[in-house]
Amino acid sequence: MAQKKIVIVLPKLTPGGTERTAVVLANYMVEKNIDVTILVMFKRDKFYELHPKVKLMEPDNFRDKYGKILSFPILLWYLRKSIKAEKPDTVFCLGYMLLGIITSVGIKTKVIISGRSSPDRVRFPGNALFNAFYNFCYAVFKFRIDGIIAQTNYAKEVYQKKYSCPIVVIPNFLREIKEFQHQRKNQIITLGRCSYEKAQHFLLEAFAKINAPNWTLAIVGDGPLLDDLKNQAKALNIAEKVEFCGFQKEVDFYLSQAKIFGFTSIIEGYPNALIEGMANGLAPVSFNCVAGPSDIIKENENGFLIPVGNVALFAEKLQLLIDNQDLLDKISSNASKIKQTNDLKIIAGQYQDFLLPSA
Repeated sequence: MAQKKIVIVLPKLTPGGTERTAVVLANYMVEKNIDVTILVMFKRDKFYELHPKVKLMEPDNFRDKYGKILSFPILLWYLRKSIKAEKPDTVFCLGYMLLGIITSVGIKTKVIISGRSSPDRVRFPGNALFNAFYNFCYAVFKFRIDGIIAQTNYAKEVYQKKYSCPIVVIPNFLREIKEFQHQRKNQIITLGRCSYEKAQHFLLEAFAKINAPNWTLAIVGDGPLLDDLKNQAKALNIAEKVEFCGFQKEVDFYLSQAKIFGFTSIIEGYPNALIEGMANGLAPVSFNCVAGPSDIIKENENGFLIPVGNVALFAEKLQLLIDNQDLLDKISSNASKIKQTNDLKIIAGQYQDFLLPSA
């Protein structure tokens, strides 16, 4: 049987869940004797390590030379030329998917897409004209989409209203979790970029409400709202009990020291941070945002789901876990089982079967 070939298209290989998905999947598939090329739109420093057999195609820095607008047609030409040269069985679009779809028109290849953010996300908030044009382009070129990988059941429901192609739900796989033999602290922890959608300010509010003098809160991540969060901690008189850890590459070192994972995102695609916290044996308390947490957490079994913005109930569940060691142990043990359900071999195998069904 001839070797199957796939091209994975995404913007860049900097830190992020989409980028990690592309790299881990590529590394897995080349071990299965599949020819894999990662085609990026912008040349940036690589954060993740690629298998030597994975081919990486990067453009010149034409965006830096000509600016965002003038470089756009060059980018489209570059993508189309690269896809035609590779002659793949499948083009898999992750991030800026519309560009991969458009540049594949007329090329004999299967095109599969997978949105990595919330299906309810507005692509250009605050710019109705741009957003209308973006949606119009999807409507025009959706004939070129041969399949969709949704991360959640909710996402599948949304896509089924717009597309008639095959749609399958495949959750994110877990990366390899590094084990540390720490003595766990009385600590609540969260992981994520300090930004609007991650909404760590709700977690600070909830932490300020609980009665737990021997407990601390750790926030792992950097971002534009970091200083605002630090100021909020001071205003709430909890600054001495909150540790701002900044960006950390070895997040398992921090996750393995805590007991509870607090997750207050208000919008998600499928939250890697949440499943990584659970895989590290943390009991999760999470906002039930769109989308992802409801596919991951079973109420009172492996965590707690809280209506978005309900800080009082969030604090109540944190207090419940803090005051009840048996419940904390039960939730933590059940949460760690995600290491089996979201195992790389299982999930990556599902990807492979959908992307290259005859491979």
